[in-house]
Amino acid sequence: MICCAALISKNSFCKVSRNNMPAYNLTLFILFFLRFSAAQDNLELRLSPIDSAHIFIQDDYYVWCGSVIEDCGKYRMLYSRWPHGKRELSDDSLNGVFNGFRGWCKYSEIAYAVSDKLTGPYRHVKTILKGDGDAKKWNRFTMHNPQIRKFGNCFYLYFISNSYDSALFANSAFDRKWKHWLQYNATQKIGAVKFKSFDDLLKGKFVVLPPLMQPDHIRTFEVATNPTVAEANGKYFMLFKSRKPNVGHMTFWMATSRRPDGPFTLMSEVFAEADMACEDPCMWYDKKRKRFYAAVKYYSESKKLVPQFGALALIVSADGLHWKAAAHPLISLREITIKKKKIELARLERPFAVIDKEGQPVALFAAASVKEPTGDSLRVSEGRNTFNVCIPIEK
Repeated sequence: MICCAALISKNSFCKVSRNNMPAYNLTLFILFFLRFSAAQDNLELRLSPIDSAHIFIQDDYYVWCGSVIEDCGKYRMLYSRWPHGKRELSDDSLNGVFNGFRGWCKYSEIAYAVSDKLTGPYRHVKTILKGDGDAKKWNRFTMHNPQIRKFGNCFYLYFISNSYDSALFANSAFDRKWKHWLQYNATQKIGAVKFKSFDDLLKGKFVVLPPLMQPDHIRTFEVATNPTVAEANGKYFMLFKSRKPNVGHMTFWMATSRRPDGPFTLMSEVFAEADMACEDPCMWYDKKRKRFYAAVKYYSESKKLVPQFGALALIVSADGLHWKAAAHPLISLREITIKKKKIELARLERPFAVIDKEGQPVALFAAASVKEPTGDSLRVSEGRNTFNVCIPIEK
């Protein structure tokens, strides 16, 4: 609810009440204003049951981070994937820290899949972005967290990548394997690919932009990751995740720009309380309600936002800078319903809302696994494999 004092100054409000409005009418005005303000945030995402066609899975890869857009009658998915199994040690004696599911931090690539229907089934076509190990590049290794948007006549694929910095945490007391992980993990930066059509993208005719945001270890702390961008009133808002120093709790930051390709200017840390910590935001602007919304993964055991760690939640902001729990904050517990059977999940992350032209969500994509996706074997068991799922939203 927006406080009316935020829109009407104290002096002008008092002037209205003394000179222009009887006390009874003033009371009605306040009640109407508050009811109208509260009614704007009435969005509730109710998820529908799914069937097997809604699940996108690959036998030899972990599948994650699905982001989908409709174009030319096709539904285009950009997603993360990386192979199962152990990592070679030839170039890195501690490369075992990236075995199995943890390989996302070094070996993830961004691939493209297509479907005739929003809900699938999706067919893998090709890899679009993959690190080449060039030590001179900011995007040396992982390609991860894709989010596809169209602004104007161009498409923008926002993503993260990393390199390696042996100086990071060099003097810390961390275990050597954990320190090694962080020397990759804490170089994550946000970039973007710009292209005019998916034909161009598939032909490699795109521009990889310089980093749009990066950790500075002062304001954006240890990482700049999980980018999501929305346009409202001619301005572009980028919400992204950082992390408090020394591997503290998750926090969001907001940056704005006059262009979808930047430069982006940091505005402030947002939604930063430890017991409201979240990650994996997907933000959009709802033209009907005149609000920003973001679907997020809850990353706190406090149950202050929603009743389960790792559940999907909905947060809201009137201006992009001041965020709070939405009126209906719970999107989903860690579970999916296949036809009438409810299946509990170990992971349900990376929500991506597909929205219509008025900013109304019609489906939610998420990355999931039934059991914890652990293990170093060449091919993990079906229950421990990961998949992207499309969950329609009830109208």
